[in-house]
Amino acid sequence: MTDQNLVLPDPRLLARIEEEVWTDGGVAPPDASAVVRGAPINGDKFFAHALRQAREYSLRGANMASLSVDLVLPGWPLEKILAEQLATYTRYAACPVSDLRQAGFEVLATGRWPHADVVLPSLTIVEAERLSELFADHEDRNPYKQRR
Repeated sequence: MTDQNLVLPDPRLLARIEEEVWTDGGVAPPDASAVVRGAPINGDKFFAHALRQAREYSLRGANMASLSVDLVLPGWPLEKILAEQLATYTRYAACPVSDLRQAGFEVLATGRWPHADVVLPSLTIVEAERLSELFADHEDRNPYKQRR
């Protein structure tokens, strides 16, 4: 399930993501788009994030390897996400939730609205690369970037 040399904590000791969902069953709206900070969009970056998540959260009794995203929703248009959630980032990328699901990734509405997690089928660089490829073609400049 994971790359061979990884050591993960016992999932029973981690925060259960099921307790942090904001929709019924945590299912993200299918018509939403997931937005992630860019520069760069690549498998190594996504794998490192998924590993951090797998050390902090569990899902259905197992370590949850995932990528944090924000969802474009009614009341949270892309412009608001870029200006507020990603205001300090130069680049971003977006991908429709339906495309993520079609590629075999689960998208859970977690944390505070409009946050979500894209769950990797397994914690491997191969899955992280596959996920990064879905976002990479849609990377763009954030016109709402503010100086830190």
